[in-house]
Amino acid sequence: MKRWWAILPLAAFALLVVIGFQRLSGHDPAPSSFASPLRPSPQFDVPGLDTPRVKLSDFKGRPVIVNFWATWCGPCKLEHPLLVEMQKQGVEIVGMLYKDPTGQEAAHELLTREGNPFAVIGQDPTGDLGIDMGISGVPESFLIDAKGQIIKTKRNYFTEQDVADFVAAYRAEQAKSGKPAASGG
Repeated sequence: MKRWWAILPLAAFALLVVIGFQRLSGHDPAPSSFASPLRPSPQFDVPGLDTPRVKLSDFKGRPVIVNFWATWCGPCKLEHPLLVEMQKQGVEIVGMLYKDPTGQEAAHELLTREGNPFAVIGQDPTGDLGIDMGISGVPESFLIDAKGQIIKTKRNYFTEQDVADFVAAYRAEQAKSGKPAASGG
């Protein structure tokens, strides 16, 4: 009988190991506020790079892509020509200069040299908007529909295939809204 009590702690430990392994290896989705493919976008109002303010409400009633980038970000420079191509295809993109409070001059130089794909550029020097949007790093882009819902997310830099997917999704949302993109840049 005494041996039974000696084995009990070992059995309890083994049970905890099995349960822990199942929890770690099982599919446990992230919070729906970041994992769901459709979720409300934060209603941002941030300082602009060349405008006083950049607000999501300025794009109400039409789709827009919000692209988080920084002048210190190597992958952002890789995707830049693809963003320019998307803009040439009629996609309205809001640039969000992320955690780059001293990068205004470098941003202007880059955009002058490489082309400016952005309708407007907002600034997120503390990263608070990035946290609210749910970014994991830069670059990262969000397609926001005419109702203010994030419907598509691209983590990391765009590839040619991503461009085709995002342009198609943007055009589908634009057709739903019935409103063309505003000219900007």
